[in-house]
Amino acid sequence: MSFSNLAAYGLLAASALASPLDPSSPSAAAAVEARAGVSLPGLPAGCMTSYKGIAWGWLPDDEHADKLNMASLAANSGKKGCFFGDYSHVKSSSYDGSDISGKGKAADGAVIVPSIMPDGVGWKQVDAALAGRIANVAKGFVGQGLTVYLRFAHEMNCYAKPGCASPAYPGGLDYGAYKTAWVNVAKECHKIKGCYLMWSPNANDQDQLGNWWPGAEYVDIVALDSYPRDQAKIEQGFAGSFGKAHDGFAKKYNKPFMIGETGFAGSQALKTDWVRRLTNVDDLSKYPNYKGAMWFEYVSTHLPLFC
Repeated sequence: MSFSNLAAYGLLAASALASPLDPSSPSAAAAVEARAGVSLPGLPAGCMTSYKGIAWGWLPDDEHADKLNMASLAANSGKKGCFFGDYSHVKSSSYDGSDISGKGKAADGAVIVPSIMPDGVGWKQVDAALAGRIANVAKGFVGQGLTVYLRFAHEMNCYAKPGCASPAYPGGLDYGAYKTAWVNVAKECHKIKGCYLMWSPNANDQDQLGNWWPGAEYVDIVALDSYPRDQAKIEQGFAGSFGKAHDGFAKKYNKPFMIGETGFAGSQALKTDWVRRLTNVDDLSKYPNYKGAMWFEYVSTHLPLFC
């Protein structure tokens, strides 16, 4: 989801991150790569990972950037985040990415994950020319020395479904047109060294995700966004929210798997429990392609700053 349509969350407590790497441990890239044959590209050395080697990153709250930014998260957690996520809106064919192009410095050296949302144009309008404009945003970040995981049309299975989320994607449930749009963006991204495509649907209607799959050639990283709303869902752990997508796409096509967005809009105790379950998966050998996670947090004005 984008920042504009989720209620305020409290911040994640640092203690929830099982055990970040200490200075004597291997780098994040080495720790993650050692677990299986696939790895996340371009991870900054020494960025935050759990003790089981899951790279960790953030989608900080723009509305409270004075209190919550990558630098403050690093200061409070003791490690730099591996990923920095933010949002951009494609309102017309003249898109220039100006709502996100200035965020390179805010990434603080992390892999930047721009979620570029076509909420003003339909799938068929994402032709080669518009795809080139979208890729130019990635090119600008690469020019600043950043690796880019371009998350085009994230949660397409929700934003394109009537009544599911706002702002809606006007392209709707035209799967063929969506795939063509994705391929156009992928072709432009892949012309840029350091640009990778992250396919990141919503956890709803997972049985329908095959309709949205654009093809392994055009996806570099498989992701899924999930926000558990109760303790029962949390107790199902990684398997309950992400296992099906991991096995059906990442493992099947030999791609790294990430949690594109997650969070828990409830008590701090359950929030902490959810993070522990994602970093301390009971049997990680069942999910060899699981490599990274991004935590979405709103700052609540009435809660202290944890992290």
